[in-house]
Amino acid sequence: MWKINSRMRNWLWLGLMACMLGVGAGQDLESYLRLRKQHKVSQLTPAGALELVVGKRVLEVEGVVVGSVAVGEAQSILMEIEPGRSIVVALGEGHGWLTRGQMRIRAIVEVERESEMVTPTYRLLNAAFASTVARWEAQQRALQQAKVQAQAKSQKSAASRPPTRGTSLNSRANSPARSPQRPNPAPDWNTFRANLGLYVPEYAQFIRSRNPRLSQQEADQIAWAILRFSAQYGVDPRFIVAIVLVESGFNPDATSRKGAAGLGQLMPGTARGLGVVDPYDPIQNLHGTVKLVRGHLEKYWAQTGDPNGWEHVILALAAYNAGSGAVRKHGGVPPYRETQNYVRKVIQVYKQLCGIRE
Repeated sequence: MWKINSRMRNWLWLGLMACMLGVGAGQDLESYLRLRKQHKVSQLTPAGALELVVGKRVLEVEGVVVGSVAVGEAQSILMEIEPGRSIVVALGEGHGWLTRGQMRIRAIVEVERESEMVTPTYRLLNAAFASTVARWEAQQRALQQAKVQAQAKSQKSAASRPPTRGTSLNSRANSPARSPQRPNPAPDWNTFRANLGLYVPEYAQFIRSRNPRLSQQEADQIAWAILRFSAQYGVDPRFIVAIVLVESGFNPDATSRKGAAGLGQLMPGTARGLGVVDPYDPIQNLHGTVKLVRGHLEKYWAQTGDPNGWEHVILALAAYNAGSGAVRKHGGVPPYRETQNYVRKVIQVYKQLCGIRE
């Protein structure tokens, strides 16, 4: 009974605080969004990605203020960004309201870290209630969807053209029964990058369906990383999903008999070459995985001369599994049963995700 009463008391207290502070909420949100635009911040930074920062960067994080401390005139807050993990954020003038109790916020912070050997420092630039920012983002998504729908209605029907496939999973696009062309995932990468958040729930749901042991937060983090790095390197995120599913079944702790580790099953030497310090960290592993896949795709489509066909995709998968040396030695997919089965499985999953019927 105490837990229920305490939770109700906290919600009532937070609601009262929101009312007290709500007078300036519109102005606060406006200045928060202005600052976010000024620093070209377009999306939240996952907790795991904070560990990769070296140097000085401005990022956006979300979490719950769970405490505060004052040393002289200097004030700081303790911000829980995920269960069991908190960061200390130094406050500037005008942010004393953050010390008045627990609340979930969005924060634009300046992260500074001299090297990977030292702990980063965080300085608050601006903050707003997370719910306020979330409502604004939902409105923007609705406006964007309405715009896309309006554009789609205004376009003339072109039945003679092949359907444009998006990056949603399990697309229902029809394809030729024989020798289907590889799907064009994102004709407009800028639009895709600007709307990554729209895809996260669908990808996270699929990931959890394949590994129910993942928490919702873990699935969201993996989905975000796949979409973010796929957009960064120009790789169809469904292709990365297919690779990770076959490699590890979305188990971040997976380790093969040969020592391959993490979601993308990176070998220790390969991981080091890609700058992956901890291959069991989902963010680092996926960054290395997508970067490696992109390198293979570029190499083999340069050789085949057909970026829209399947040959360079198949060779890239063979190289990912057996190494580029083996592909070069055998002049194509090596005659290894493991590699041939691997290529077949990934292509099969990828086609299913793209809605391609054999």
